[in-house]
Parts: sequence; structure tokens; C-alpha cells
Amino acid sequence: MNNEKYQRLKKLFIIGIIVSAVTVLGGEMPIGWVVNPEADNEILSMIMGYGSLSLAQLACGVFFGGIGIPLQYYGYKAIGEIAEMGGNKRCGMLIDLGARFIAFFGGIVHIICIALMFVIRMEMPLSDTIPQSVIDFTLWLVLPISAVFMSVYTVMTVVMIIPVIKGRTLFPKWAVVFNPLIAKVIIPVFAVFMPNTEFVNALNMADMGLGSLITFAGLLVLLNKYVNSEKQGAEILLTT
Repeated sequence: MNNEKYQRLKKLFIIGIIVSAVTVLGGEMPIGWVVNPEADNEILSMIMGYGSLSLAQLACGVFFGGIGIPLQYYGYKAIGEIAEMGGNKRCGMLIDLGARFIAFFGGIVHIICIALMFVIRMEMPLSDTIPQSVIDFTLWLVLPISAVFMSVYTVMTVVMIIPVIKGRTLFPKWAVVFNPLIAKVIIPVFAVFMPNTEFVNALNMADMGLGSLITFAGLLVLLNKYVNSEKQGAEILLTT
């Protein structure tokens, strides 16, 4: 790998890491930083928790999430380019298309979900059950858009695994652990068995941002390791 290509990939990953951290700390964890109150069922408890969020928490979610989520595209773009370098042009193209879709719709879905939280905040104090306005907003807007978004997100993250597991990238096969889908699955399961605290609920809310952050950071470390091993190999050849 030439130095120009390495510097480009490194820059893309660093951008991805920074904006993922912004997304997690500013856009996702604040809207999950709440203790869900006692309720008849888990869904109602979660909804009541959303109803207790402050306007400052919701505003942070909209601003930082709306900025950070779309810009995560650059980290995924680096992954797509690495896939293409290994001859996986179709995978690289699918990763790039998925990342573009997520960059556009990810911020929209995030803001719509916060809008739902705002509706809950307005309606829940007036009722001890889930208001019909909240149900309608969820069924006719949040769920359909989220279903499309998550379908594309899942396909993209699975495609990311294929060239790595086949050994057709510069990463070792075990690098499949650096995939955002893993955090998306593991963190909610982890949260089920943990106490109902602000930190645990905030981590659960930030599962996708954390997945991106861990993925970009892990792959950047492996990229640096690969380039350093290439340099050492070249130095050995020059001295023999």
C-alpha cells in the first residue's frame, strides 16, 4: 500500500472515530440518560422514561446526532475502499451505497425518534396509559421508516463481514469482531441483565454509535499494524 492511500484511509477512519464519539456522547447517551420508572410492563416503563427527558437532553440528541450520524459515512467509506482493494468490488460498492443511504436516513430516523420522545413528553403527564397520539406516531411514522433503515443497515454490516472472513482484505479474519452489528446485538442483551440506571440505559441507547466507534477504531489499529509490517518487510529486503 502506498503512503498516499494509507494517509487517505487513515484520515477517513479518524473522521469516522471523531463523529462517532460526538454521536455517542452528544447525540445518543443524553437521550438515554434516564432511570425508567416502575410500570405494568417494560414498554410502558421505557415510554415513561422518555417522558421525563428534559428539553436540553432532546436538543442535544437532535443537534449532535443530526450532525454525527451522517458524517459516519466517511468511516464506512474507508471500509468499502479496503474491500475493493482486495478485489471485492461488489462488496465495496454495496458498503458504499449502504453507507450513503445510512448517512441520509440515519439522521432523519434519529430526529424522528426524538420527535416521538417529545410527543411522549407532552402527552404522558396527561395520561397514565400510552396516549393514542404516541401509538399513531409510532405505527405510522417511526416503525415504517426504522424498518427500512434497519434492513439496509443490517445488509451493509453483513456485507462488511464477507471479504474479511474470506481473507480477501488486509485484515486478519478475526477482524470480523470489528463490526457495528455486533454491538447492536450485544449491548441491548447486556442491558437486560444490568440494573436500571442512567448509565446502562444511555449505553443501550448508544448501541449503534458505539458500534461505529469500536469498528472504526479497531480497524484503524489493524490498518496501522499492517502498514508497519509492510515497512518492516521492505526494510529487511533492503538490508539483505
